[in-house]
Amino acid sequence: MPEQLPPTVADALTEFLLEQRRRAPGLVSRAIVTGSASAGDWHPGVSDIDVVFVVTRDPVDDLPALAELHASSDPHIDGVYLTESEIARGPDIVQTAPQVVEGVLVSSLPGAQLSWVTWRELESGVQGIVDGGDVIWSPVSDRHPGTAQGVVAFSRDNLQDYWQRIGDALEAELAERAEHEPLRPETVRWVALGPIRLVATIETGEVLSKTAAAEHAAERWPEHTELLQRAVRDRSGDRQEFTVRDGREALDLLRKCVRVAEE
Repeated sequence: MPEQLPPTVADALTEFLLEQRRRAPGLVSRAIVTGSASAGDWHPGVSDIDVVFVVTRDPVDDLPALAELHASSDPHIDGVYLTESEIARGPDIVQTAPQVVEGVLVSSLPGAQLSWVTWRELESGVQGIVDGGDVIWSPVSDRHPGTAQGVVAFSRDNLQDYWQRIGDALEAELAERAEHEPLRPETVRWVALGPIRLVATIETGEVLSKTAAAEHAAERWPEHTELLQRAVRDRSGDRQEFTVRDGREALDLLRKCVRVAEE
């Protein structure tokens, strides 16, 4: 087992992949762990496990059994089912695929993991292959032409489109609320940590973990260091209290990230 996979993640995935093979024999040739679980930033009770399942055939007939398996996974094992051919074609061509989000399998879902971010993570993830009654884990060595340019372009577009709208909605939600009112930690974490990862990708070409992205953003915008540190601590399980004032600061940080994308 590679050191970058937490034991809890490796154990959960090993059990899952063995059961997956039993329910859908011959379907998955390899499973590539992406996201926080392979980036050393996975936290129990907060993080899901994101996986690219590389399949040998159209999984349409296997989806009912797979949906049940994903729904019962704990922590949630999310991801996308793709053939090697689809991976080679890239996310600009592959518009939909079977995907699992928060334990729910959708047979033909656009967006979600179908982005250049996932393809970039495929180049640095951890690969599992079922071998008898065990799973052999190793670093992946995939390389995908166009990923470096694609992930930066995607990050700019996502900030200007998706996160711009999120910022407008949050601004409207907080407009009439007093600064001292409590605000859900999930909201502050999401807005404070999501956009900064895209800025880090624009500026470094890498897909950083949320913790590493917070460090990158704190160097760029030191006035937000305290909020970023509290958001990271809350995500790690050290629960923090947040207020509307924190939400407005997170919104200010989001706006700065959008401006980076517009430069």
